[in-house]
Amino acid sequence: MIETYRDPRPSLLDRVFGVAYGPWGVALLVLLLTGLRLGMLSPGDAPPVMPEEARPWLLGLSPRPGYADAAPLGPWILGWLSETCGSTTPCLRLVAPIAHGLVTWMMYLLGRRLFDARTGFWTALTYATLPMVVEGSVIVDPMALVLLAWAVGLHALARLTVPGPARPSRPGSWVVLGASVGVGLLAHPVMALFALATLAYLAVSPEFRGGRLWGGLGLAGLAAAAIYGPEVAWHAAHDWDGYRRLWSALAGGTPDPRALGWAVVVGILMFGPVLAAALIRAMARVPFAMRTGALADYRVRLLVIFTMPVLLVTLALTLVLEAGATLTAPAAIAACLLVVGWKVVHEAVTWLRVAIAVNLLLFVLLTSGVPFARDCGWVPPAWFDPVAGGRGWDETGAWIRGIADAYPETPIGVAGDGAPVIIYHARALGVQAREVGAGPDAGRAFAGLLVMPEALAEDGGDIRARLSVRLDDGRRRAWAAVMVRP
Repeated sequence: MIETYRDPRPSLLDRVFGVAYGPWGVALLVLLLTGLRLGMLSPGDAPPVMPEEARPWLLGLSPRPGYADAAPLGPWILGWLSETCGSTTPCLRLVAPIAHGLVTWMMYLLGRRLFDARTGFWTALTYATLPMVVEGSVIVDPMALVLLAWAVGLHALARLTVPGPARPSRPGSWVVLGASVGVGLLAHPVMALFALATLAYLAVSPEFRGGRLWGGLGLAGLAAAAIYGPEVAWHAAHDWDGYRRLWSALAGGTPDPRALGWAVVVGILMFGPVLAAALIRAMARVPFAMRTGALADYRVRLLVIFTMPVLLVTLALTLVLEAGATLTAPAAIAACLLVVGWKVVHEAVTWLRVAIAVNLLLFVLLTSGVPFARDCGWVPPAWFDPVAGGRGWDETGAWIRGIADAYPETPIGVAGDGAPVIIYHARALGVQAREVGAGPDAGRAFAGLLVMPEALAEDGGDIRARLSVRLDDGRRRAWAAVMVRP
């Protein structure tokens, strides 16, 4: 890579397709891709609702300034969608394809800002075809909102970095930078890494010195505080419960090397094996780049700081947190720009075409391979099926509907790890079940029929109904409805 970036020289083919590199061509591409992804949300094509999707939906049914176990922006939006559009899966999944479409546009703007329109085009196209983006566009994905805030903030930071003596203050870009941090923190705590990376970049960049830096940081801090401050105030009024839980998970978790290994494997697949190989090679050359002075180029410095430390920290977090490779997603913004910029500068656009083709093929194998194998009579194991976690839950809705009809005046509650997705299917059929023992109403006493995993109900409970679902891959889900008296 990484010696320094040169101005790329377009080939004849690039000149022929130069119109596609302009804003109107890329905007049309983004609209087409977003339209295709919205079409994939139709009930016949969309994957089943996953438990991790139902959790923020359930939190969104009781909107409040903060939550003890989740960032609030996703639940707020899902609650609003439930009220205005409904709780069907296409409505709940509207956010991700739109957010990823906006990120694709921001990737074009970033590539054009840092390099040229040609690089911006290939950056946008490469990002749009990453397996993690294609898959994340058809599910409820909180990282989609983080990636959007991350890309907007990175673009603001790129606008603020103006080499040379003429350095306008651009207060609007400082405000956008701070606002993106505030919105990102409302979407997921991992956005804190963006703030730390920003401070590191500002500290080592000669373009930011003196009053310009401190005045800009003040504006950014005010914008971030205006957006995220109410969330902090809510947690302060509730004994910092959410932050203490997060700290306990970070400090008290037992490191699991297998989780780290699995996160690396999944991360390579989700970023694309060809792109991942190029990124690993680029990162291995960072020490050489530091010795040769390549980091004097602010573009290299910006992208390295927002790729390498972010990736290493998020991989380390997978040792103690259950989020897995999802946490590494924000590093993909700068990583994609880094790899694509490198390849375009070195006239390796054909290499990018191959990487994009491999990514699309990988996505087809991951999404269509399992249904094709099932049609051929072979049921893949659960670890190979990307939507295995969502299978078998839909039958609980009709079962709970029958329980509600048999006990019309009895409240129905649901407990256990799968409670949100069970409640989702029950409410889709008109049953107003609520979660017991977790969520916003964790402290409320419950009397009525309590649906729980069958193994927890066998110990002398007054069982009124049972449901057992045997999945094709051999797994079994079983529940019981137990009468709980005051």
